[in-house]
Amino acid sequence: MKKGWKRSTQVIVPNDQTLSDMLHSFLRDRGITGVEPIGGGLSNSNIKLSLTDGDDVVLRIYNAGGTKGPIEKRILERVQSNLPVPEVLYHDFTLSQIEYPFLVLNWVEGFQLSELFNEGDHDKLSDAGQEVGKWLAEMHSIQFSAPGFFDEELNVKEFLTLGADSFRSVLGDIIGEGYVEENIGSEMVEEVRRFADERAYLLNRIGEQRSLVHSDFNPLNILVKTVGEGVEVTGILDWEFSFCHSPLHDIGNLLRYEDVENSPFLRPFISSYLKHGGELPAEWLQQAKMMDMIALCDLVSKKGCEETRLRDIQSLFRKTFREWELYAELQENIR
Repeated sequence: MKKGWKRSTQVIVPNDQTLSDMLHSFLRDRGITGVEPIGGGLSNSNIKLSLTDGDDVVLRIYNAGGTKGPIEKRILERVQSNLPVPEVLYHDFTLSQIEYPFLVLNWVEGFQLSELFNEGDHDKLSDAGQEVGKWLAEMHSIQFSAPGFFDEELNVKEFLTLGADSFRSVLGDIIGEGYVEENIGSEMVEEVRRFADERAYLLNRIGEQRSLVHSDFNPLNILVKTVGEGVEVTGILDWEFSFCHSPLHDIGNLLRYEDVENSPFLRPFISSYLKHGGELPAEWLQQAKMMDMIALCDLVSKKGCEETRLRDIQSLFRKTFREWELYAELQENIR
């Protein structure tokens, strides 16, 4: 799960004086006793701050600036009463104290779901599947007026209805305008194009496309804790790429690395998702994998991707090609 991937930018850790200045209105009469960068993210800078009153918070700095911070703030506030997410305690998008927008979030206890996958405990992964399915169904029940991307007020500013033709167009744009071919080679690109083109018709029947989509919904962004013999989700993190579209985007992302034939996670996850109101079209797994091909191409569309990332993405493409018929079998049996 992105093991060994390098960050696209350096982690930003402001010095003590800058922290004091930028957080003056938030800290009031409190001081900072600890500053600890948090690993895991590839784009933004997340720093755990320990305060003199005993509280811990997260300073989340948006390295690339833009609208990601305001969108994530609005999303977190919108879903606060529905989902286990961090609370926004403070924000500053004015760039008056530091040249980057930032949020301050409450500290959420837990560890990454990816750790459970690394441990391989089947019972815990089964429990986690049920928990994640429940919360993902709740997320996807939040709907907007039309499919598309958000502005800073969560209005849909750019409509994006996906079908066979638009899928081919989006995939073609990512490959044609970026460095995909330079990164993974012309042979792999041609295989991806051919595979996607032949199966694009599946996306003419994906169903509802107005749900809130996390768009980076994977075990690195899901915090859990063990409670007795069970597992609970404590936090769903990193919402800056959210948009409004098909729930299959998140399902494809979540199952990207999964051994679907031998997974202790998959069946409990899908059963719980459906039990709690989630809906899936008949060809859900193949459709989710098709959508994830767009995300995979985008992940290698920038110049200078490291070899670990490139090998990972090439392996995931080959996995999709190799297991395609298995997906057809599983999507009929796992419902």
